[in-house]
Amino acid sequence: MVSIDKNNIININQDTYGTLSLIKNQILGKFKRLMDASEAKSVYQTGYFRGEPMPYAYTFAPFGRRNQAIIRSVKQGQKLEFALNGNIVGHMIVSSVYKLENSHNSIFAAREIEFSDDNKTGKYAISGEFEIYDNSLANIKQRVLDTIKEKNYQKVTALMLTADPFNRLHERLVRMTIDKADITIIFLICTLENRRNLDFKLRLKTLEYFISNFLPSERVIVVPFENTYLFSNHINPVLECLAAYNFGATKLVVGQNHGGIGMFYDHNQPNTILDSVTKNLDIELIVMPELVYCNQCRTIVSTKTCPHGQHHHIKYKSDTLKELLFSGILPPAILMRKEISAMILSTLFPDRFENFQKICNDLFPNVGLLEERTQNDFYLDLMGLYQTTSLT
Repeated sequence: MVSIDKNNIININQDTYGTLSLIKNQILGKFKRLMDASEAKSVYQTGYFRGEPMPYAYTFAPFGRRNQAIIRSVKQGQKLEFALNGNIVGHMIVSSVYKLENSHNSIFAAREIEFSDDNKTGKYAISGEFEIYDNSLANIKQRVLDTIKEKNYQKVTALMLTADPFNRLHERLVRMTIDKADITIIFLICTLENRRNLDFKLRLKTLEYFISNFLPSERVIVVPFENTYLFSNHINPVLECLAAYNFGATKLVVGQNHGGIGMFYDHNQPNTILDSVTKNLDIELIVMPELVYCNQCRTIVSTKTCPHGQHHHIKYKSDTLKELLFSGILPPAILMRKEISAMILSTLFPDRFENFQKICNDLFPNVGLLEERTQNDFYLDLMGLYQTTSLT
């Protein structure tokens, strides 16, 4: 039996693990080490490092009394291992130990959650080369870059979605993006922990279902950012831009109401805080107008082109849709595709009805034989009854 030296193990959480994966796989820039004091200071002062935009320094000062005690006692050249939920997921070779001067500008403190220790940093940081043992993100990135190169794609457009839940507005946005691109990269991003958020794997399942059934799937690639909250709620738009660029994108699509882009006008021209970043990276930022459903136009429209007032507009509010779903109610088909709603409800309420088959037999017509219906089938058939028009 091999003994494990616990004095060489740094405990990390999922978010830190995800951030380490982004750095190691050069998704936020070419630099892929944990920074020393002088490198971090350069980022603090300029917002750039070696010519690349870098809004946060790669300073690693894991929080916790035990972690900090290990860091303060470590020697140059020593190997430290990263443990996540009791499993060793990577390691680093220590180059230096130093006192952290600006913890707020650390990439590991960029997740903005109040009253949480999850994204706090300690007083002492370590620098050096490191390895992450999971290659899944590296493989996805390489597959995307190889596809772009092999097909000689010139128009590569990226967009970031929470798909929480995936609704008709997302469908329209994705279709509009695909229409003007050789290939579209959809980054599925984590939402902040909340009992009213849909599970990541469920959101990925609904997105992949829509792509495989209703889109030319060869022109779409999904990149799941499952282990990092850096992109949650679109709080770090510069990081979105960097990630898209380093996956080979030539354009990034964001919504007009994106929480972090800071739209302003200069000489009657719209500008955002990302303009200088996109110019430096040679990536185009496309700001999409606000889209709504108009009950006069009877379709999804832009608020800029629809002549009808706001009192005719239905907005696609994620919180409202989730309120319906978590209450067990099917959202109207104009808001969410019925197949997506059925997938979500059958997952949220797997054993909802005590006499499930009897209810199905009483509600739905059959071909003379008793038909076994799944929970998913139930919601699809129920939506069909809702849409019957002859008795309305």
